[in-house]
Amino acid sequence: MTDSMCSRHLSTIFSSALFLASSPLKKSMYLLSALLIIACQPSPPTSEPVTAENSETVNTPLLIRADSITMTPDHILSVKPTRYQPSLGLEGEIEPIKKVNLIAGQALIVEKVLVKKNQWVEKGAPLFIVRRQTTEIQQPADAVAATNSAETVEINKKADIKPEQSAANNQNSADNTVINSDKQTKQAVKNDAEIDAESDAKMTAANSKKQTTDNATSSGSNDDNNTQENTQSEKSYNLITVRASFSGWIEKLYIKNEQKIEARQPLLKLSDETELHFIATLPIDAESQISVGQTVNFTAEGLIDEFTGQVSKLTTTQQPKQLLVAVNVVDNEVSRNQIRPDMKVTGRVDYGQIQVGTTVPKRALHNVDLTVLHKPPYKPLRPLIANVWIIKQDQRLTRQPVEVIEYDPLTKQYLIAGITNDSLICLANLPVESEGKKAVVS
Repeated sequence: MTDSMCSRHLSTIFSSALFLASSPLKKSMYLLSALLIIACQPSPPTSEPVTAENSETVNTPLLIRADSITMTPDHILSVKPTRYQPSLGLEGEIEPIKKVNLIAGQALIVEKVLVKKNQWVEKGAPLFIVRRQTTEIQQPADAVAATNSAETVEINKKADIKPEQSAANNQNSADNTVINSDKQTKQAVKNDAEIDAESDAKMTAANSKKQTTDNATSSGSNDDNNTQENTQSEKSYNLITVRASFSGWIEKLYIKNEQKIEARQPLLKLSDETELHFIATLPIDAESQISVGQTVNFTAEGLIDEFTGQVSKLTTTQQPKQLLVAVNVVDNEVSRNQIRPDMKVTGRVDYGQIQVGTTVPKRALHNVDLTVLHKPPYKPLRPLIANVWIIKQDQRLTRQPVEVIEYDPLTKQYLIAGITNDSLICLANLPVESEGKKAVVS
């Protein structure tokens, strides 16, 4: 309603009020006049931001020329500073801080398993006994003793003697003993009498051979005894008792008695679920923004409560170059009763000083998928980059990258950072060729 219309209505109202001053409806006319006067007042300016939902001219066509773009005031949004606390998103899976997966470093034979799955063991408790697998070479029956003797020498004296060589050497030694004894006997008989030389030589040789045979038999018997003792010693030497390096639960058990284990095969998994943490991965650029001791607030999948953690360790990886952030779960009544291993968790850690951003409607943001923000905590885990058209003081259009910080589900506005206060935001979805053109508002 224009000012002239309001004036004409007001004149009519005042004339009617004077004519009916003496009538019973006088009070009603005065009330009606007051209501009409209020209706003629102009609407107060609104501070509500322009959005696709409340703007009637959101689809107003643009006039694009070679060097300029003409638009309406509804396409323009001023920058309204909004303070916020910078934070980083962390995501991981709950796991015990103390855990160990035992894997065979070589081929083994399980002598005895001393624990059961889901059993609690104290630090230092024996878990299982294994023995190293040795390659056995099958030899002929008459060479076994010599082979065992050679193995004993190799273990005890560190001599590089093969079983076949040992057997041959023993045989040559016996033959040489016989030959030498025979020659010595013959020479002695010849000096005494040539008549009985041959007979005496034969007898001496026979006695010498008998003595040699007895010595060889005695040596073989001793070798058998030594071999048995050395075999038992070697077996004891190869036995390995594996003990718990900390107190915990036998989470997984992969072995059983008398089982042959190949190299790299898993044996047992031990964990302590009384102390939990999760490890998140961040870009290496975040290394300067986070430090050990910072508080982390996180939620767990399927749970309502919010939990507290603390950054305990930062590790840099090379391939690829990333930052691993270990967050220990603060042990309290809330976490102790609800947090369990294998739970997926999402949290945030604040860093730096309070920053200033601005809020914009969805149509101001381009080249970005915003769906990740439409669920709690309404903040991205990773920096979310979008493009925004802005108008500089020279009235030229520029497409500028910004970081989307947060989504407000009540106002359906997005908090962004990266725009200075001396700029205006263009809400129109302009073609890329609009870069550098002059913005004309009409």
